[in-house]
Amino acid sequence: MTARCFVDTNIFFYALGKSSFSKKVAANRLLDGMIRPVINGQVIRELVYNLRKKAGYGEEDVREVIRQLHLDCEVMADHETLFQQASLLREEQAVSYWDSLIMAAALAAGCDTLYSEDMQHGQRIAGTLRIINPFWTESD
Repeated sequence: MTARCFVDTNIFFYALGKSSFSKKVAANRLLDGMIRPVINGQVIRELVYNLRKKAGYGEEDVREVIRQLHLDCEVMADHETLFQQASLLREEQAVSYWDSLIMAAALAAGCDTLYSEDMQHGQRIAGTLRIINPFWTESD
């Protein structure tokens, strides 16, 4: 069985937006090596907002990104259980509202790995989900 991976917004933004060359290369290398990573609507909403605001994407470009994400990724739907789990994670892990929603979505999708720059590299959530920061170095 292939490991399921959830990809947070920042990875897609570095791949598509204005970012340092090294982060752009690392993000694209990571994404190119994946088969149907898991995302949710929150990732799409955050990505579109940041591509418009920080990278100057026009609406036609945004529509193409949205189309491509739906082709290349498994897009999870939100549901009550996800929000309940996120609330529990906020209590247990002392994380932000937004990070808890991403963690809960990754857990609900049965992912083994969550790629994110925003969370603690190497952390384990609920014993099954491992946080990986693809930009992390030993000096961090």
